[in-house]
Amino acid sequence: MGLKPELLSKRIFRSGQVVPLDGLYGNMWGGSLPLLQGDLFPRHPVMGDAKWTYQGTLGMGLPQMKRSDDKRRAMEL
Repeated sequence: MGLKPELLSKRIFRSGQVVPLDGLYGNMWGGSLPLLQGDLFPRHPVMGDAKWTYQGTLGMGLPQMKRSDDKRRAMEL
């Protein structure tokens, strides 16, 4: 029995649960991460436990860095 991505997009996962399918997952604070099957859903570094939703396959590409992240990194250098 294979997992259907259209059903995964409606399911909410919590930090510490096992990732069921390779893909791009988003958390409730707007962050996105590519995760592989068997990984554990991570905690947010500041907010703690997070809720995650499936956003699509890894074929969609990796998440793009936001402009504010670019500026912050430039200031650190």
